[in-house]
Amino acid sequence: MSQLLNEVLGSLFVALLSFAVPLFLICGTVIYTKVKRYKQSQYYVQTGHRYTKVVQDTGLYGEYRCVAEIEARRLAPLILTNLYLPHPTKRDRTTEIDVLFIDESGVHVIESKNYSGWIFGREQDQQWTQTLSNRKKFKFYNPIKQNELHMRAVEQLLGIDRNCLQSWIVFSDRSTLKRVESSSVPVLNRKAWAKQMTEPGEPRLSPAERLNVYEQLLPYMHVSDEIKAAHIDIIQQTKFPIG
Repeated sequence: MSQLLNEVLGSLFVALLSFAVPLFLICGTVIYTKVKRYKQSQYYVQTGHRYTKVVQDTGLYGEYRCVAEIEARRLAPLILTNLYLPHPTKRDRTTEIDVLFIDESGVHVIESKNYSGWIFGREQDQQWTQTLSNRKKFKFYNPIKQNELHMRAVEQLLGIDRNCLQSWIVFSDRSTLKRVESSSVPVLNRKAWAKQMTEPGEPRLSPAERLNVYEQLLPYMHVSDEIKAAHIDIIQQTKFPIG
């Protein structure tokens, strides 16, 4: 009886092993590929964030996915992340841009909202609403107004014509833009945004002008820890952060 039991257990172990090993190898390969792709991205080069930190942080992961979508569609794109620009109206403050992309059609200022659930909001509203599957609702500052602040900061810093600037609001593909009204600023899920944004637009900037914009903005990506800490403090003191 014990011998039969041992044979059954041995067979079961072999069966489980034959199933688990290929599954482990597949999962390992997928993870390795994702980590390798991440470490080759400009987002990793510019931020230095560990892959585990990014995938565990909803906001960081949304920023990375925006960068990855651009890199998948453009050859050697000019991208900058987490720019701390002088606030356009308050000298003692900064405003942070999630992702900025420069191409022949101009400077694309991207506000990433890696949210799930249903999203409600109009361009003129002060606050928008996120409704989750459990019916919980959360208010957040109108991202169009938030990114307008970023646009003004870029405009003032570079002295660039507004026609060369484009604002984009990018939500996760896990969200549903249930009732979002915006006539002047595109508000899109990430896949739809990536397809629309990387389509060729009207040429406005020469290669030399694009490089000049990139070089002017680059120092604002490498700011001191004190500036970053001060920016975070201001946000935490504000009920609806607009940085």
